[in-house]
Amino acid sequence: MSKTRAITVKVSEELKREMKKVKVNWSEYIRSAIEKKLGEQKVKAASATLDEVRARSKSVTTDELVAWIREKREK
Repeated sequence: MSKTRAITVKVSEELKREMKKVKVNWSEYIRSAIEKKLGEQKVKAASATLDEVRARSKSVTTDELVAWIREKREK
């Protein structure tokens, strides 16, 4: 299991009072929200990289794709 580190989140007194009224494991909720956001950012970065690769590559016609597929099938 990996080591854990503590972080601090500051909220207003009013928000803290409201949080106490709700039965939620706030640590787990925040941890989950952070993991979700990190996953979204990884997807966004991968998408940007893919867009860059697409922009630098030449277009391929349908005929070329069909020829490549047929060539692979024959092997």
